[in-house]
Amino acid sequence: MLRHLLTILILTAAFIEIPAQAVVPETQQSAQTVTLTVGNLTCAMCKYTVENALKQVEGVQSAQVDMEKSIAVVVFDPARTGVEKLIEAVTNAGYPAAVKQ
Repeated sequence: MLRHLLTILILTAAFIEIPAQAVVPETQQSAQTVTLTVGNLTCAMCKYTVENALKQVEGVQSAQVDMEKSIAVVVFDPARTGVEKLIEAVTNAGYPAAVKQ
């Protein structure tokens, strides 16, 4: 029985086409990255609070906070959100934010 299943899997795999290049989803093609300065980062929970606040914004693909540099690097879809909404989310979480100059 196991031998038959293995044979079926091998034959099935032979007919599956694997693309030569990975296709990047359209949302990633239009992604934008912004670096925000973030104030009041005093403890490890601050990092997670800011990251979670950013990830709750529709269109945010990733958010990483660097406490030593007091910055947040955010990758987002500009068709679904904007920098103003990101700043608002961080500020509403209790951490003043602005675009890093």
